[in-house]
Amino acid sequence: MPDDTTPPLPPSDTTDDFYQYAERAQTALLDMVKNVLRQVAQDGLVGEHHFYLTYYTQSEGVVLSDKMRAAHPEEITIVLQNQFEDLEVDEDAFQVTLSFNNQAERLVVPFKALSKFYDPSVAFGLMFDVEPPLSEDPEADLEDNYGLAEGDQKTAPKPDGASGEVVSLDSFRDK
Repeated sequence: MPDDTTPPLPPSDTTDDFYQYAERAQTALLDMVKNVLRQVAQDGLVGEHHFYLTYYTQSEGVVLSDKMRAAHPEEITIVLQNQFEDLEVDEDAFQVTLSFNNQAERLVVPFKALSKFYDPSVAFGLMFDVEPPLSEDPEADLEDNYGLAEGDQKTAPKPDGASGEVVSLDSFRDK
């Protein structure tokens, strides 16, 4: 007879994913994206590499101006190519300054909000299993997570001649 300290056995139902393969695979792929972005933050982009990063704008922790959030209320694709500044990558998010219509904007993108990653120079892309956020409260956790209230977003200096580009990935999808 087992004592009370015996750990429970895994479920006997074979449909349960006891080892959580999908979650582990997604974590590994997000780690790969983090490591690539860390390398770019340190060394810059190499050759023709550039990235299309798509994320949900209403996800918890996303920092985006009210104007950009209004223009992209659900999802946005940003391009890291020739004109971006101050890319910073930590364990949970990346931050970058891009220019949209000659207006510099500091973006904070939690990795848990990332839905797609694509490098067209080598035709490499990933889609992450991320559910769109249910809440449309853009102020949720901004101050707690990043020390910013909604109206307090810092404006980065505008890079000379820089322009941001928001691109739809529809042209890359199978029809």
